[in-house]
Amino acid sequence: MSANTIQINDRDLRLRRKAATISIAVGVILLIIKFAAYWLTGSAAVLSDALESIINVVASGFAFLSILISARPPDETHPYGHGKIEFFSAGFEGALIVIAAIAIIWAAVPAFFHPKELPGLDIALVLLVIGGVVNWLLGSYLIRSGRKANSATLVADGKHVQTDAFTSAGVIIGLALVWGTGWTWLDPLVAVLVALNILRSGYHLLDEAVGGLMDKAEPAFLTQVAETLQRLRHPEWIAPHHLRSWRSGAVRFIDFHLVVPCYWKIYQAHAIQKEIEAALLEALDTPGQVVIHFDPCSPDYCPICAVKDCPIRSAPFS
Repeated sequence: MSANTIQINDRDLRLRRKAATISIAVGVILLIIKFAAYWLTGSAAVLSDALESIINVVASGFAFLSILISARPPDETHPYGHGKIEFFSAGFEGALIVIAAIAIIWAAVPAFFHPKELPGLDIALVLLVIGGVVNWLLGSYLIRSGRKANSATLVADGKHVQTDAFTSAGVIIGLALVWGTGWTWLDPLVAVLVALNILRSGYHLLDEAVGGLMDKAEPAFLTQVAETLQRLRHPEWIAPHHLRSWRSGAVRFIDFHLVVPCYWKIYQAHAIQKEIEAALLEALDTPGQVVIHFDPCSPDYCPICAVKDCPIRSAPFS
């Protein structure tokens, strides 16, 4: 089993670095735009949007660092590689989102009881519309790149950025209502509603990160593995069972038991191990390792065994 099977390929690594760099650069530009809108209006809702953009930039920087670390090859102290850092990064991002939501509510509640006039709303609305559209496009790009490169970090970053786009949409609607009605109390109310939505997003990111760190089962992936095994299956692969899988960033580790003819030699089982690993990882299009525990067949398996001319068969194949 070669160590390079659990390393990220160069194509995916380049895609990850490119996406993370774009995320940071665009995040800084959007941060400047949103604080310009806040400077024009003094709006609590705009401040909530700007605060989340700060979190975006910090999280994107941490995501870039985690991508560099996760790309390191396995070593003596980390024989399974460094991919788990990606789940830590996603959890860190989720925690930052929760903190941002609490800070927004903290700042908005006093403004609800002491509303103030909001100047410069027309220019601020234009800036926020531009920022919201760019954020949505950036988030979509990051999610697409993350799924293509099997990066939990990029997917989490993309979902966070899209949450920011929803935040901007809520702020835009709220400020438009303030502009049209003059009801300035709507401004902090929108900020609180935005914060609650951010809080929900942060919780989901934390839940996914904890699931990754705790090796939570992924039924959809296990089903995909089982279907792939069935499609590739040879008659000598009598009964695969006890299928499990866990993930370290982009790298998948799969293990299962496989019943084979009891008269097989060790070299035959070893050859099947290599064949299954290569075929399975190619079919799933993922770096990883496959470990198989071989079980010898018994008469109980004869009815489901399709091996022809078996010298020890005690019951017909049914």
